[in-house]
Amino acid sequence: MIAGTDSTALRDEFRRAGVARLIIGYGNDLRSDDGAGIRAAAMIAARDLKTRVITCHQLTPELADDIARAAQVVFIDAYAADENGVRLRIERIGNGDMSSAQGHRSDPASLLDLARRLNGRVPEAWVVGIPAYCFDAGEVISRATAQRIDEVVAWFGE
Repeated sequence: MIAGTDSTALRDEFRRAGVARLIIGYGNDLRSDDGAGIRAAAMIAARDLKTRVITCHQLTPELADDIARAAQVVFIDAYAADENGVRLRIERIGNGDMSSAQGHRSDPASLLDLARRLNGRVPEAWVVGIPAYCFDAGEVISRATAQRIDEVVAWFGE
């Protein structure tokens, strides 16, 4: 159950042999489903030794150097879904998407722009959004979000 036209391209490109890959899973793992990105990334790290994985609570400028050294980067995070939002969202971030990156915002596009400005290069980049329903305090992931986490892990952790 994947939304977005870039899902096939992501899988094909991300599994290309001999490429330096980076997954950044982020969110608040103390706010239930908001920790979906961290949980998915940690599970991928346990299964795939060829991919570098970073987990963090939020995206920060310090990640730009790691991003610049990768050939491919995937950002994994939760998004607030309604009862109909059960699909993974997969979107490729192109160079045109970085033109709006400004100020001290720390989102995938602004980090890619910072990596370009600091190191002169930008990796292929995607954002994977996992639908989240519960943001209550706690570490319990809802069943629907857990199923989407398993999909992400299967996709990247094979």
